[in-house]
Amino acid sequence: MRIRVDLHIHSCLSPCADDSMTPWNIVGMAKLKGLDAVAICDHNGTLNIKAAIKAGNEYGVCVVPGIEVTSREDIHLLCYFPTLEAAEKMGEAVEKCQLKIKNKPSVFGNQIIVDEDDEPCGEVERLLLSACDMDINDVADKARTLGGIMVPAHINKGANSLLPTLGLMPQTPEMPTVEVFKMRPHSALGKLCIMSSDAHMLEDILEQGFELECDELSAQGIVNALLRGETERSIL
Repeated sequence: MRIRVDLHIHSCLSPCADDSMTPWNIVGMAKLKGLDAVAICDHNGTLNIKAAIKAGNEYGVCVVPGIEVTSREDIHLLCYFPTLEAAEKMGEAVEKCQLKIKNKPSVFGNQIIVDEDDEPCGEVERLLLSACDMDINDVADKARTLGGIMVPAHINKGANSLLPTLGLMPQTPEMPTVEVFKMRPHSALGKLCIMSSDAHMLEDILEQGFELECDELSAQGIVNALLRGETERSIL
């Protein structure tokens, strides 16, 4: 089945995202835009996924638990999981080895935690944009151990991207799927290439722009499709 997805959206937990990017607002906008599934991938944190899943159950939108990890090389790596629990364990692992810098909201932005009813209930004090002490192989291995997959984010974009940072596509870790920025999703590197919004504002969420073929509309089904990689088809 082909499903309409946007697998890279930041909530108000990410300091670079607008404060209006609450989980319920994100999922509601995704529903209005005709999406079947979204992934909340905040910078180095998973605290707003639970609320997004509740909103997804209400609106009929599949929510894939995710996180955007900043590796030791300063590369942004999207990690997707079949369950909230697995994503939270990844978040805990990242926090333990992340450089501890206190956030300055006036400089970097707010890092807002919301409860399951979308009400603000706190803020993260450490700067979530900081890199962690795991390299790209460590991140991929940890994600796989938890039943998920690591997908390099916007590999051709520039800062914090795999190709500009390393200058090549490394042989390890195994990367059956990559995310590309402003290029035809099927044209790069013989891998499954997905295109997402990397939305930081509600209006930036994709509007039925990218379709992924998978066996079922579920977090597990989407993770499986990303694990299969180039054997799957993507449609722009």
